Amino acid sequence: MEDAPESRVLRGCYIILATWYTFMALLSLFGQYIGQSRYRNPPTPKSSKAPTSKAQGVSILRPLKGLDLELYANLRSSFVQNYPKFEIIFSVASPNDPAIDVVKQLISEYPKVDARLIIGDHHVGINPKINNMIESYRTAKYDILWILDSNVHVHVDTLGRSVDQLNLPGIGLVHHLPIAVQSESYSAEIEQIFLDTNHAKMYLAINGVGIASCVMGKSNLYRRSDLERVGGLEKFSKYMAEDNIIGEALWHQGLRHRMSADTACQALGSISLKGYCGRRARWVRLRKYIVTAATLVEPITESIVCGLMGAVGYHALFGISIPVFFAFHWLLWFLNDFFLYKTLISSSSFHTHAAKTPLSLLYFARGWLAREVLALPLYLYAMAGTKISWRDQEYRCVSDGTAVAISVNDASSALLNHHQN
Repeated sequence: MEDAPESRVLRGCYIILATWYTFMALLSLFGQYIGQSRYRNPPTPKSSKAPTSKAQGVSILRPLKGLDLELYANLRSSFVQNYPKFEIIFSVASPNDPAIDVVKQLISEYPKVDARLIIGDHHVGINPKINNMIESYRTAKYDILWILDSNVHVHVDTLGRSVDQLNLPGIGLVHHLPIAVQSESYSAEIEQIFLDTNHAKMYLAINGVGIASCVMGKSNLYRRSDLERVGGLEKFSKYMAEDNIIGEALWHQGLRHRMSADTACQALGSISLKGYCGRRARWVRLRKYIVTAATLVEPITESIVCGLMGAVGYHALFGISIPVFFAFHWLLWFLNDFFLYKTLISSSSFHTHAAKTPLSLLYFARGWLAREVLALPLYLYAMAGTKISWRDQEYRCVSDGTAVAISVNDASSALLNHHQN
């Protein structure tokens, strides 16, 4: 007897649920594979061996504001790069910024390194990071630029390996996997686990598939000449998520992206639960108008929702018990995340005991469970609002991907910049 139309539709839905779950499981395993194969034994860079006269020069741009945790070590990691030709340009908006003293100390300690400090910003748009470093961008000596956030620490061979990748045919941007270490509070542990598991494996898998741009701007290299062909850095100053927009602009020019076997390592320190929730909400609110499709499907990529989808689909199609399926799913998902986490912690460019020591299985489990349980509520909360906070400024995200400052001091100028093309 032929099945009723309703039965065929229902079976089709179950097939979709099971297929989606299978796809996500395979994508997670792919991210695990890349993580294990790439970061366990990084290659020796070839570009670092070139004589200074033949090496491609690189301008390292490091915008600063305030005293980030481990700031001295973060900035020092630029000075000790194993590469024959580079300059470092630091920039701060305020002459009273306490980061200035750290920069001056490092410049005096490494007199042979070509390094300088620019004080004062140029208001070219809403994005304070671009306002801070636009002068560095304009005055950089070399075509290759390395935009490196102040809260990031990198390995001594990161620049060499990155130039190797940038020199491959058709490559226009090289970026590094953001990871977190040195968590000193429960909420910081949750943040660390998010970055070193869920975010890391999806970031690695999506970039491994390579069908679209997926870039986080903590540590990026590209050529200024390529960026100038899409309008230059100033064009992107109206966006808060300029890293993603720049990546897409280069991608649409036919320039693909590569990741070197390096991490952009951030020491977290102590974070409050409110601070963690605010970071996650900001992340979603910035992305929902820029990569809308990816943001909308985000909940069904998470372990709880995705696992329930798979449990229902496999139960309907193959008769597998829903509780049994979900229990095995969650255990395997947990183990997959734990093994990736341990590998990434061991690859940290920080060589301190605190940075290299992973959380115990018990502490990892409690942080992982909290992250998974909080994921959907935080997503729904973030999707319902538009306000974000960055450093000491609040902004409202706009549907075209730009943002508007909502403080009294900056609102009028921000609105003016928003309406300019």
